[in-house]
Amino acid sequence: MRFEFRLPDVGEGITESELLTWHVAAGEDVREDQLLCEIETDKATVEIPAPCSGRVEQLAAQVGQIVRVGEILAVFDAEQAPAQQFSGEKRAAPAMPPTPAAAPSAQPAGPVRAAPSTRRYAHQQDVDLAAITGSGPKGRVLREDIDAALARSDQPTPIPPSAPSRTASSPATPAGGERRWRLSGIAKAMYESMSRAAHVPQATTGFAVNAAAFEAARARLAAHTGQRVSYVALLIKALIPALKAAPQFNASIDDQTLEVIEKHFYHIGFAAYTDAGLVVPVIRDADRLSVVQLSATIDQLAARARDRKLAPDDMRGATFTLSNWGSHGGQDIFGTPIINPPQVAILGMGRVRSEPVVVDDTRIEIQRRLNLVLSYDHRLIDGVTALRFMQPILAAVEDPLLLLADV
Repeated sequence: MRFEFRLPDVGEGITESELLTWHVAAGEDVREDQLLCEIETDKATVEIPAPCSGRVEQLAAQVGQIVRVGEILAVFDAEQAPAQQFSGEKRAAPAMPPTPAAAPSAQPAGPVRAAPSTRRYAHQQDVDLAAITGSGPKGRVLREDIDAALARSDQPTPIPPSAPSRTASSPATPAGGERRWRLSGIAKAMYESMSRAAHVPQATTGFAVNAAAFEAARARLAAHTGQRVSYVALLIKALIPALKAAPQFNASIDDQTLEVIEKHFYHIGFAAYTDAGLVVPVIRDADRLSVVQLSATIDQLAARARDRKLAPDDMRGATFTLSNWGSHGGQDIFGTPIINPPQVAILGMGRVRSEPVVVDDTRIEIQRRLNLVLSYDHRLIDGVTALRFMQPILAAVEDPLLLLADV
């Protein structure tokens, strides 16, 4: 029985995805729920299972191709068609003609094994992963393998002729020329999010605070529990009481009704850096977690972000965001965090560092200082309100015992 499998709706308003890799080949027998392919949405890498058992007649999309929801991914000779399939209501896609990539003779010996971050790195370097011999487990291509291949050649290995940026007949890009590449995945999501943020009248206020006790408390907690305790976890712990006392910071604005929607739950997003760009995992119900639990959750989510294994739910529903530019670099002293709509505020933190501070008219001393920067939607929050919101947070950084006030 012929069955056309279309790209399903993976949620979060996703309308298209980039095909990262096939895990099957045309002519291969598969079983239901076997891993069929991996796609990259604007937010995460998603594994797509085979919808049925049977033989793969055609792979209707190529690696690197942008596939819209409802378009045909693969055609099966199925033992029994699935009871449910994408109806095509969102975008009725006509049956696609066979492509050279779908013919059995054009299939490679097997799929290239590589992590999504490695694939993106290969794409950035214009390297054909199929031409790389992987040194990782089961032949997995590692980033080091790509670097070694580049070192062996004066020019990067060209990407396959099917890629839109190059053709076999196109001349090589001259030195000093241009290179175009399409925004997709995380880069596209960042573009769209920051474009929305550009319409928000944002105000920013910076603060500097003595963080010596904050630093000491982190070290003592780590020594006492035997677990890593992050500054981000401690700052979230200081942030929650302030959000409860000033709920307009844990809110959104309904532009249609001009209503403020206060959230009485605390899902805190934090910026996590990956090879593909910044993502914002969300710690759900952060107010119910201890500092150690917060730190462990942050580490787990950050690791999944780096491996592109975050699910859409992991990045959904943040009510407030914390950005930590201090975890990278070291020479930076100030940053301006940008609000992530529909949220109305974001707090950025730098690195704890030693700085000279004027104590009084006759004395300067070296202190461990932390810079904090609050950006807020000026349609809802004014500067005085922002200053008042930050006071208990700054006080808790200077005296972490205040974190016990609500215990």
